[in-house]
Amino acid sequence: MSRRSTVKGINRLNAFEGNHAPVTRRLSKQRTTIARVEQRRRSFCVDWADGHQSQFHYIWLRHNCFCAHCGSSTDGIRSLTIPAIPRDVRPSSHSLDEVGNLSVTWSDDDHHSSYGTEWLRTYCYSNAERERRLSFRPQLWKAEFAEQFPTLSYAQIEAHDEARLNLYELLRDYGIVEITGVGTDPGQTERVANLLGPIHPTSVYGTIFDLRSERLARAAGKTVIHQEPHTDDAFYYSAPGVAVFHFLANTRGGGGESVYVDGFAVAESLRLEQRRAFELLSTVPIQHHRRHHGEIDMRSHAPLIQLDRHGRLSGVRYFDRATAPLDVPAETMEAMYEALRQYALRMTSAEFKVERLVAAGCAMFVDNHRVMHARNAFPADSDRHLRLCVVDREEFHARLRILGSQFERDSYDWVLPAGSTAT
Repeated sequence: MSRRSTVKGINRLNAFEGNHAPVTRRLSKQRTTIARVEQRRRSFCVDWADGHQSQFHYIWLRHNCFCAHCGSSTDGIRSLTIPAIPRDVRPSSHSLDEVGNLSVTWSDDDHHSSYGTEWLRTYCYSNAERERRLSFRPQLWKAEFAEQFPTLSYAQIEAHDEARLNLYELLRDYGIVEITGVGTDPGQTERVANLLGPIHPTSVYGTIFDLRSERLARAAGKTVIHQEPHTDDAFYYSAPGVAVFHFLANTRGGGGESVYVDGFAVAESLRLEQRRAFELLSTVPIQHHRRHHGEIDMRSHAPLIQLDRHGRLSGVRYFDRATAPLDVPAETMEAMYEALRQYALRMTSAEFKVERLVAAGCAMFVDNHRVMHARNAFPADSDRHLRLCVVDREEFHARLRILGSQFERDSYDWVLPAGSTAT
């Protein structure tokens, strides 16, 4: 996988691996040795040498046979479909082969399947294994975060895959990373963005957007005025994923400091201290819009705070300057405004804000579904100039998983927040 890749598509076939691929971190012998298999009415009960117990339903095993005939879901080339599997599918025989893998012959068509022990343990859906995959917790931060702000060297990331994995893990955990030593050549913007994935064009900014003051500005980023914390383009159904800010100049005239706020920390503070506000902001959609007559008409309806089905924070979206007239039930309107007030008061307070004058030649990666950014005003004759582009979070998460697997991180298959996508 090239660190400077653009979209090229898939250009090579997966090697055939069946259900025996080393799909995860290297597991211990105890974790991948089957001690006993018991055939039950609808499933196998598997006892492992480390004391763990798994249940594998016959319908699940048959559907996930990745043999050469059935095909594999990893590359989407499959001949087996769910309707083709009998509801009462069951094995006519089973055994552990000479290396300990589970071998099964199915009664309906005498089809043979073989399941590697590492594959079975990786995809085990016991409560314990499912909880492990859901164990990711973001590292929340407030103003004191400025003292240990995650900062990495561009040269190190370019030269070493483990340094690149460190970048991905920091961005996953904190939602923001500063990259030093990028340089002030405008061509470096695309190169540094490609550390995460291909640049994703947007209707508002195009591919790369130059941010410097202009006398007649069509975007607030091209003015010199103060801006409050916000997530970019909250008016999209799926807002831009990771914002890449490449600073070319930021030295003359004072002001222009960047401000960052952990939207997750603000949300959790509301969950603890203002429960009613949290419930409203995580369940009642608010509206954002951006309109330029004859050019664009973007509108979104989504809660400010997005939760996953387990109640964990998945994303935030809030852009006060692009908030459309609220469309909520009349009996909820005043309470909704109070909830927004409570979020905004925290978002703009000294308790949550990190203020940073980013030097020329540095870049900032910002998870736009979590971290809010702002900037202080600066003089009209300032040389402040940065370039903005965005990369999809899916691309970043994919590269994180690939490198995490290569370096055998236990966290490589964690279920990560999907963001603030409107539903």
